[in-house]
Amino acid sequence: MKQKEYEIDPQIKKKKTPSWKRYGMEFLMVFAAITLGFFADNQREKWSETARGVQYAQRLVEDLDLDSIRMEEVKANYALKKPQINTLIPLMQTGLEEKPFLDSLFAYFTLQTWSSLVSGISFVENLATRDELKSGNMRLIRSDSIVRHLSVYARKEQIFLRNQDLYREKRHELSGLIEEVYDMPRLSLDKLQGKKPEPHLLPVDPKQLRKLYNAVANLQGRLNLLESSVESIAEERRLLRKLLLAYIEEKG
Repeated sequence: MKQKEYEIDPQIKKKKTPSWKRYGMEFLMVFAAITLGFFADNQREKWSETARGVQYAQRLVEDLDLDSIRMEEVKANYALKKPQINTLIPLMQTGLEEKPFLDSLFAYFTLQTWSSLVSGISFVENLATRDELKSGNMRLIRSDSIVRHLSVYARKEQIFLRNQDLYREKRHELSGLIEEVYDMPRLSLDKLQGKKPEPHLLPVDPKQLRKLYNAVANLQGRLNLLESSVESIAEERRLLRKLLLAYIEEKG
C-alpha cells in the first residue's frame, strides 16, 4: 500500500532569518512610546504645579486682603490715640501738676475698652500660606518678582511688629505710672457704685510726674514710627497684590 505523499509548502521549508529592520522599527516604536509617555507625564506634572501655584497666589491675595482689613482696624485705633497725646503734650509743658493736664490724663486713662490711652488693638500676622510656601512650595510660583516682593513684605511686617511690641510696652509702662498718681481703689469703688469716675490724686513726687511726662512723649514717638511703618507696608501690599493678580490672570 502506497503511503500518501504530502507536499510541504516551500515557504515553510525555508527557515526564516531574523529581520533587523523589523526589530529596529519595533525598538523605535517602543522608544517613541516611552519617550512620549515621559513627556506627557512631565507636562501633566507641570500643569498640576502651575495650577497649585495659581491656588497659592489666590490664597496670598486673600491673606493680603485680610491683612489690610486688620491693619485698618489698628490704624483706626491709632487715630484715637494721636489726638489724646497731642492734647496732653502742650498741657504737660504748661505744668505737670496743673489741673487741666491731670484731669485730661485721667479722662483718657478711664475711657472704655480700646479707646483708653493705655489700651489698644494689635495687628496679628497671617502666616499660614507663606509658611506652606517656605516649606518647599515656593517653586510653584514661577515669578521672581513675586518671590522678591514677598520677602520685602515680610521684612517690613517684621519691622512693624517689633515697633508694635515696643509701643505695647510703652503703654503698659505709662499705665503703671498713671496708677501711681491716682487713687485706684477709690476709682474702682466709684465704678462699683455706678458713679462717674473722679480723679482722686495721691501725693506725688515731682520726679514721678517727670517720668509720666517722658512716658507720654515716648508713646508719641512710638506711635509716629508705627504710622510710618503702616504706610510702608500698605504700599508694598498694594504692589504685591497687583503682581499676584496679574500672575493669576496669566497662569490661571
